[in-house]
Amino acid sequence: MALLSAVAIWFLLWLGASGKPVEKTPLGGLWLSDGYGLLVELDDRELRTYELTSSSCVPSRSAKRFANGGPDSVTFTSGRETTRIIRTNDENVLRMHTDGTTSDIVLRHTSKRPDSCESVPPNTPQENYAVFWGTFAEQYPFFALHKVDWRAVDKKFRPEITAATKPVELFQIFRKMIEPLQDSHTGLEAGDIKAEFDGWRNDPGHRDEGDWKKAGSIIESKYVRGGLSTFCKGHVQFGRVGNAIGYLRVTTFYDYVDGDGYANELRCLQETLDTIFGGTKLKGLVIDVRLNHGGDDPLGIEIASRLTDKRYLAYFKVARNSTELDVPLHFTAREASWVVPSTRPGFKGKVVLLVGPDTVSAGETFAMALLGREQRVTLIGLNTQGVFSDVLSRSLPNGWRFHLPNEVYLTSDGKSFDGTGVPPDVRVPFFTEADLHEGRDSALEEAIKQLTNGTLTRASH
Repeated sequence: MALLSAVAIWFLLWLGASGKPVEKTPLGGLWLSDGYGLLVELDDRELRTYELTSSSCVPSRSAKRFANGGPDSVTFTSGRETTRIIRTNDENVLRMHTDGTTSDIVLRHTSKRPDSCESVPPNTPQENYAVFWGTFAEQYPFFALHKVDWRAVDKKFRPEITAATKPVELFQIFRKMIEPLQDSHTGLEAGDIKAEFDGWRNDPGHRDEGDWKKAGSIIESKYVRGGLSTFCKGHVQFGRVGNAIGYLRVTTFYDYVDGDGYANELRCLQETLDTIFGGTKLKGLVIDVRLNHGGDDPLGIEIASRLTDKRYLAYFKVARNSTELDVPLHFTAREASWVVPSTRPGFKGKVVLLVGPDTVSAGETFAMALLGREQRVTLIGLNTQGVFSDVLSRSLPNGWRFHLPNEVYLTSDGKSFDGTGVPPDVRVPFFTEADLHEGRDSALEEAIKQLTNGTLTRASH
């Protein structure tokens, strides 16, 4: 009887005085992100974001309200990008998820805008410099890793900036500031002067575009039986090497379709994997991401989901959320990304992954997503490039765009591979000058050998 009364009371409260279900407060208002330096403004039509530093507030993007996902979420779209705002159990906390990412940004309600948002920053060389330097100072987590003193950089370059500094001069100063980081997730685009720069970690194993064309010809002519089938605008390729060994090459985790949206990219990959694994009996599988330009992390997890029958951790993600430069860094709470077994066709046997310094970004998070597979994946080749974070894109008052990383990807035991890259289990230089001259792929030969002999090497990562 007591239980019945309690249920009745709850039901009456749920109905409210009017006899109708109580409606939740519409998703709106001002929200500050945990990390990422964002102010988010919501109303019944739009989502607007502002890029923050301690002293600046630059209007960023707007997205139109697209659809309600029930009472607990709203979807906004801007071009190819889809963003969902999701309620939590705390009315003062929301989660913001952008399609193509594996994690959410936590938003906390605020009653007022930061003081810096009361005016638009002026387009002067000094203000552009302040926003550029300040964003790196408050968001970039890897100064110590790359042995760069950002205050010393400021002391050197700030005096060079005057009201008379020309755009070309300003661009070169910005480049000199970030080039020593050798971080391929840092960069700058200045459309008005047709200039751009992207960082890069030099590595003797790096191969240029001409070398990779030769390498592709060698693989197809010498090792692949019957040629490669191509999918997703040529970025995913499949064939057979050795005796019943599959060869899957993935060169990007983006640009799979001409249609808008991550959902179409995912659909293309899913249908491709259905085709590859649906009617193919394999004794082993080589996955080649030695030339992979990155893209959307969840697409890598989609491939990993076809290779396991047990759920496991892909990686944790954290984002820097301390704005002071000279104190120990603080990060957001760890957010886990999981590899969940797919019910669609896959392969659960022996797998080798080929990696190298031209394995970049989402190619590297894909490698991390395979480390926890129960039947271990052996990595062969060279260290990956060493950049994992989603790219944090920023604007300057003059309209230039720049980008930087602000996240760290972690293994289950808290290890990151930023800077050094994911190391191989079996170190094999590939497509050296001698290899290209002789027409051989040393790393692929080692992969076929290990799969054929049935003994796979796995180092401790």
